[in-house]
Amino acid sequence: MFDQSFTFLDIPRIFTLTFLELLLSADNAVVLGVLSHSLPQDQRKKALYIGIGSSFILRAGALFWIALVFESKWVQIVGGLYLNYLALRYLTQKKEPSKLRPHLSFWKVVALIELLDLVFALDSIVAGIAFINSDFSKLWLVYLGGMLGILGMRYAADLFSRMIDRFPRLQTSAYLMVGWIGVKLVLSAFHLFIPATLFWAVIVALFLLALLEKKE
Repeated sequence: MFDQSFTFLDIPRIFTLTFLELLLSADNAVVLGVLSHSLPQDQRKKALYIGIGSSFILRAGALFWIALVFESKWVQIVGGLYLNYLALRYLTQKKEPSKLRPHLSFWKVVALIELLDLVFALDSIVAGIAFINSDFSKLWLVYLGGMLGILGMRYAADLFSRMIDRFPRLQTSAYLMVGWIGVKLVLSAFHLFIPATLFWAVIVALFLLALLEKKE
């Protein structure tokens, strides 16, 4: 596993793995954007930088424990159920202004970003390993492609968080998206998969509905 190799043919594979990471992390960006939005505006970028920066170490650890990745059904279940909990808590407290936005401490948000990123990382790590045909001498490709994708995801999460400020309805839609993503995670742990067209149709519909009301 520590005997890594490089050829010039690996260069286009890096771009492919980065693109794969961006595709698989689109729903992750929504979740991280919602989490960071629970903080004051001046702390959001810092939380994303620290949380996602820590994921560099977490993902390296995941790569060195490949066996755990393939037996991680419980991680997806717990992560999915937690996302459902976040959505239900927001929706049940929505009518109480003082509880409209969960007040989480800065470091709690950072910890949640780290843990949920690890949950979402499982799909991309497994997909990356399949892409290199389980050639462990190319694990560095999976890691580098994933890290480049994470950097893009961090900016997407920050953009989504700022859009919640601009479009009031987007906060409710965002939590509905989070719940929907949680359902997807739990089902996939049992090898029950929501069709990609249906999954993204719901996400896009919720997003477009939120844009109907713009903040003055």
